[in-house]
Amino acid sequence: MKFSLKKCVSLALAAVMSAGILSGCGNSDKKESTSKGKDANTIVYGISTSPSGVFNPILTDSIYDDAVCEMIYTSLLKLDKEQNLKPYLAEKYEISPDQKTITFNLRKDLKWSDGKPLTSKDVAFTFTSLANKDYQGEHGEDVSMIVGAKEYKEGKADKVAGIETPDDNTIKLSFIQPYGPAITNLGTTGIIPEHIWSKVPEGKWKESKDLMSKPVGNGPFKLISFTEGQDAKFEKNDEFFGNKAKTNNIVFKVVSEDTVASDLKNGDIDLADVTNLKKADVEELKKDGFKVYKHQNTMFQYMGLNYRNPIFQDKKVREAIITAIDRGGMVEKLIEGNGEIKNVPMLSSSWAYPKEAKLLEYKYDTKKAEKLLEEAGYTKKDGVMTNSEGQQLSFKLDVPTGNSVREQAAQIIQENLKAVGIKVELNKMEFPALMEKVVGNHDFDMYMMGNNLTPDPDLTAYWSKNSISNTKGEMGWNISGFTTPELEAILVEGANTTDKDARKAAYKKFAEYMNEQIPWIYLFEQNVEIATSPKLEGFNPSVFRDFAEAENWKLAE
Repeated sequence: MKFSLKKCVSLALAAVMSAGILSGCGNSDKKESTSKGKDANTIVYGISTSPSGVFNPILTDSIYDDAVCEMIYTSLLKLDKEQNLKPYLAEKYEISPDQKTITFNLRKDLKWSDGKPLTSKDVAFTFTSLANKDYQGEHGEDVSMIVGAKEYKEGKADKVAGIETPDDNTIKLSFIQPYGPAITNLGTTGIIPEHIWSKVPEGKWKESKDLMSKPVGNGPFKLISFTEGQDAKFEKNDEFFGNKAKTNNIVFKVVSEDTVASDLKNGDIDLADVTNLKKADVEELKKDGFKVYKHQNTMFQYMGLNYRNPIFQDKKVREAIITAIDRGGMVEKLIEGNGEIKNVPMLSSSWAYPKEAKLLEYKYDTKKAEKLLEEAGYTKKDGVMTNSEGQQLSFKLDVPTGNSVREQAAQIIQENLKAVGIKVELNKMEFPALMEKVVGNHDFDMYMMGNNLTPDPDLTAYWSKNSISNTKGEMGWNISGFTTPELEAILVEGANTTDKDARKAAYKKFAEYMNEQIPWIYLFEQNVEIATSPKLEGFNPSVFRDFAEAENWKLAE
């Protein structure tokens, strides 16, 4: 099911909840890695942050609400380990020759967990809800290119003309123009039951605690209880159309990252994300027989620059900054080699990532950085680079607190830039305050953040001219305010076709252009690591799929 498109905030908040690279706390003695005293038909997944209780897949705004929804809802299509789209609720789909129409054919005899039939009307209801003027989620853009969506949202039509249901097993979507992201973004959206959610006005959906706490879904499991801050409990759904779950119950249990290693060893949990553990502690888990799965991340770390400041509009200055920072040292020391340096704002795991492209590496070189600054018109005076008008290269770097890796990276940046004559003052603040200051009010020089991306490579939301806001109090996701006609043309080229090869060619241009322009100071991408009990079978995580195909999980006897 869909990994929400714009969860930069929620993922970064989840990262803040983490303490960075943690040493294993609690009892470090080796324990027999079994789940003593726990029902063998129950699998416990340790999570570091509690879901919030928004259990409607088109309204979720946190990664753990997404995880709950992935257990209880399904989508038309799903991603495999290679991020290819595979049939799910839909047994097949077809794109018209002009690329403006997508037709999905549903499996027959689909049912909701309450036994009611699931039909194309439910799919149409779900997608139409995204275009509703009272829609409170973050996926409205996914249907914005559908014929009639704008008129429906503005109250000029009583339905979306481009969403059609010729019969109970067919859903037809017609677009104003070819729109490449649609097949992934809409194909992986969780479908909701019309007979449940149509009873409540859409503007009040988030307030509907009863519907949220007792969701009717169509996935491999049903939610049977949720206690915020403690756990979410599931039991298998006998109405699921796919293979029936191999275990009766699954529990998402909130655990502290300080004690996650001992929780695993004591058998209190069967699996958990251990990305933030020290390398030595992960190796100890392996020695104790635990399986550790590793895959690339959905997020990378970067330092943003405010392009509204004329100083940062000089590419020589931007190149000097990235060249002056020991990014390789960050990877080796801060995340102990568990990741890679970034040179473009794309996920390395993406099908669109141009592995064959010859990208500039911007290797750590203080002498080259100083030379670039001199070429930009700066000379050192009292240890600080200063131009002919007496303007110093002196900036504030806004840093969200709570994530020790990011905070340490900021300190390294401060020290590295000082060495080449750039003065940096660290301005630490809680993440919500940083979001208001940087994203809401555009009041910053530089900032630290993680960029969370999605399966579709379209990055219009982060880099288009329309995503820039210069109005105080108005969020703008092109945070730095970087825009050029060349970039706009590349984004349009990548989005306005469904041809995968054509899109891949466009995103190769995007990577090369953003690598050459350096609008952000790209830092690193840390790999994800998940440890599981040696008895856990059928668990097969990958990028965007840490909670996928839970029907296959089981504990060996």
